[in-house]
Amino acid sequence: MSPTRKHSGPSSNPRPRKRVIRVLTEGRVTEPDYIDILRTQYSGVSIKIVEKGSPPKTLVDKARRYQSSNDEHNPDFDEIWCIFDVDEHPNIEQAIQEARDNGINVAVTNPCFELWLVLHYHDQTGHIDGKKIQREAERLGILKGKKEISKGGANVVRKKYDDAKSRAKRLEQTHRRNGYKYWHNPSSRVWRFVDRLALLAEVGDG
Repeated sequence: MSPTRKHSGPSSNPRPRKRVIRVLTEGRVTEPDYIDILRTQYSGVSIKIVEKGSPPKTLVDKARRYQSSNDEHNPDFDEIWCIFDVDEHPNIEQAIQEARDNGINVAVTNPCFELWLVLHYHDQTGHIDGKKIQREAERLGILKGKKEISKGGANVVRKKYDDAKSRAKRLEQTHRRNGYKYWHNPSSRVWRFVDRLALLAEVGDG
């Protein structure tokens, strides 16, 4: 995490500034819709989507460029996150390792982001492909139109976050116990992004 900005000028009781989080998402619609929901819940954090619609390796490469241009002493942002799917993308492990080596946070879902939404409704313990989990999200009424999150879906996402997080963590524990990577199908680490926002919204600048 980059250092925070220094306050300029005297102040008897300065208000904590909002932490600034830059986000790069693979999806053009669903993930930004979800982030809009998070903005209303964690208004103490400034969340700025700076890239949409690129594959994982490209997202990480772009995030690295943002990192390298961020002024250490007066940064434009405090943290940077890439949110992407596994799907059939090549170089997933390379993208994750590159992000880790460069201080870039990632929230990976396998097979696709819709799994994270479905976990707010029920468990998904067996391997599933992207098209099937997208159809399940539609069946549950989470999505509408061109992969937009419905009003009802947004309400469930707000209310059932703890359930989704618990389900996702159990999946990861199972994969590790069986000798798989944490991003094995099915899995999602979006909860780490959400938990981080909650913490930063609470603590502000210190």
